[in-house]
Amino acid sequence: MTKNLYERGEPYTKKKWNIIRAQIFIVNVLNKFPGLIKIAKYLLDFVRIMNYQRRSKNFSTYNEINIDKIYWVQPQKIQYASLREFDVLTDKGKEINGDWDLLKRPFEELDVYIAFKEHFHEGKKWETTVFYKRILNNIHQGEYLWGCKNETDFNIRLHKLDNLFESIKNNGYKTQQELLTDPNKPDPIKLEDEIAVNIGRNGDLLFNNGAHRLCIAKLLNTPKIPIKITVRHSQWMDFKRQILLYAKNQITRKIYHPITHIDLQDIPSFHTEKIDRFNIMQSHLSHKKGTLLDIGSYWGYFCHRFEDIGFTCYAVENDHVNLYFLEKLKRADNKTFEIIPKSIFNCKEIKYIDFDVVLALNIFHHFLKTKESYDKFIDLLQNLHTKEMFFEPHLPEEFNDNNVYKNYTEDEFVQLILKNTTLKKSQEIGKAQDGRKIFKFS
Repeated sequence: MTKNLYERGEPYTKKKWNIIRAQIFIVNVLNKFPGLIKIAKYLLDFVRIMNYQRRSKNFSTYNEINIDKIYWVQPQKIQYASLREFDVLTDKGKEINGDWDLLKRPFEELDVYIAFKEHFHEGKKWETTVFYKRILNNIHQGEYLWGCKNETDFNIRLHKLDNLFESIKNNGYKTQQELLTDPNKPDPIKLEDEIAVNIGRNGDLLFNNGAHRLCIAKLLNTPKIPIKITVRHSQWMDFKRQILLYAKNQITRKIYHPITHIDLQDIPSFHTEKIDRFNIMQSHLSHKKGTLLDIGSYWGYFCHRFEDIGFTCYAVENDHVNLYFLEKLKRADNKTFEIIPKSIFNCKEIKYIDFDVVLALNIFHHFLKTKESYDKFIDLLQNLHTKEMFFEPHLPEEFNDNNVYKNYTEDEFVQLILKNTTLKKSQEIGKAQDGRKIFKFS
């Protein structure tokens, strides 16, 4: 007697066979007309971006914002003041729409900053400043500012600011936690009294509270100061969720590189700062500044980092989805590096630039897949003008497809580059997160 055999369980989500059949039909058509593939890819990337934007408005999983987190930033990154001042206690953690984030009020044009600059750098008396006269007038009209109810109280307050300036100058900037007189009995209101910023729709850090300390930090060129974030613009939060949706679609459930913007650093990335390729390369740089070309820059992590240490950077990226995030993250951190939105093989302008550094990290093996791309790759190497290159090859076993035109071992790839460039020396300088070696050519 034949035993009944079990069938596979029903899929939890039923497959949409009509859509699958349509996809197969489209692929077959594209294979017959290769010229349509670029158009189809562009449209598909456009749909992906629109999908991230649409879904981000209803994506509610990003609700773990630490509203009490302290971030350390360069005071010079806070260039503008928010057009609305939000309460650091009752408004913190909120998403608020509107035009309060427009860049119309430079912080260093506020009367308070000008007064601090005139007093501490130019030696003027407080009483001669516009700021002093405005605050005194407000106090006379009944406002109770910093506990001051008359001119005497205000002058005492200013004397304390003189002492604060000297203290920060001599002892460095300290957090409110570090300033507690009794760490066992912290004052929760006092702990809230860090410099506060809001984040605008494009990622700008906008001053919200703590003007006196921010003025002092700027005037003393303090390297970094502790801040807290009060509110974020709704459009900024939409963008933040788009990044999370992108990560959710990846096999690793992570983005590829860390993001440098302070409000996005908690998003997990495949490459971590524990084994940071930037630090490996920086420690082996022959040039401390100059021009740098990043081939296949993804979202621009290396251009962000190298620009910070003085390089003029060029980011080459051909993928439309990556370009979308690359451009937004460049704006969020107010970077100036140039984005070249095309294939490296079509970048005629780079043939006329002598680069000090070229980055070729986990990218060159993509050019080995066909004879056409391989020939273009060799031409690229032979026409690339650079003093040094950092190169990260693939592992040969990563090419499971036997139809690839070339597949090199690490040593063979190194020899190919030495043969086709003006670079004559190679050195292994470290390993990436996934164990791939990093080489320096010079």
